[in-house]
Amino acid sequence: MGNQIKLGVIGDPIDHSMSPLIHSQFGEATGLEIDFRSFHVVERDLDKFIESFFADGGYGLNVTLPHKLNCIRSADILSSEVELLGAANTLSKNSNNQIIASSTDGIGLIRDCSDKNIEISNKRILILGAGGASQSIIPAIARMNPTKLMIDNRSPDKIEHLLKKYSSLGLQTLQHNNEPIDLLINATSAALSGSFNWNIQNQLNEETIFYDLSYGKASANFFSWASQFSKNRFDGTGMLIAQAAFSFQLWFDTFPDTSNIKLSNADD
Repeated sequence: MGNQIKLGVIGDPIDHSMSPLIHSQFGEATGLEIDFRSFHVVERDLDKFIESFFADGGYGLNVTLPHKLNCIRSADILSSEVELLGAANTLSKNSNNQIIASSTDGIGLIRDCSDKNIEISNKRILILGAGGASQSIIPAIARMNPTKLMIDNRSPDKIEHLLKKYSSLGLQTLQHNNEPIDLLINATSAALSGSFNWNIQNQLNEETIFYDLSYGKASANFFSWASQFSKNRFDGTGMLIAQAAFSFQLWFDTFPDTSNIKLSNADD
C-alpha cells in the first residue's frame, strides 16, 4: 500500500484522539486511500517532527493539545483566522512545499450549531473558560452577530488578555444581572476533575442551550449541573466531526459526508 496518502494527528497525550477513526471513514466515503495515524509528540520534539513528517511525504496534520499554539512556528503561511487566533489545528502543504497553518475549530462549531438548529445570531452567548479552546471559537461566533458575546473564567486576570485581543469583535466580560443567557458554551476543563458548578443560576432557564466542547464521559459532570436548568444539552461530538471534515476539505478540496460517522469508542 505504498501509494496511501499519509496523514496524522499530533498531541500529548494522543491516545484518546478520535481523528484516525473519523478520517478513515471520510477516506472510505470519498474513495481515497489514506493512512491516518496518531503520533504522540512532546513539546521539545514538535518542530522537528512537523518538519520531518512533511519532508517524508506527509500530506496533512491535525494538531491537538498542547501544540495548537506552537505548531505555527513550523508554518510558512498562516491563514487569516490563525493570524487572529495565534493557534492552528490543521497543517497542510501547498504545491511549493510550503506548510500552511489553518484553524477549523470555529467553523466546526458553527457548522454543528447549524446542524442542530442552535441559533447564534441575535442571541446572548456566554463562553466559560479563557484557554485555547475558547479562543479558537470566539472569532467564528462573533461573525454570526450575536446580541452579546461574553466570557467568564475562574481566574479573572486571564479574561483581560482576551478582551484586549478580541476587542474588535465586541467580546465582553460577563455581567452578573438577570439577563438570561441563550447559549452557554463550556470551554473549561473544570468538569473533568469532579462536580461542576458556576455561579450564574439566575441567568439560566429552561430555554438556555448548554453546549460542551468536550464529548463522551468528559461531559458528564457539566451535563449533570446543566440538567437542573434545561433539557437542551449537547456535547462536542458534532463539532469534533465537523472540524475534522473542514480539515479534510482543506487537504482534498472535498467536504465529506458527516452524517453517518461512527464513533464506536466515543466514551473512551
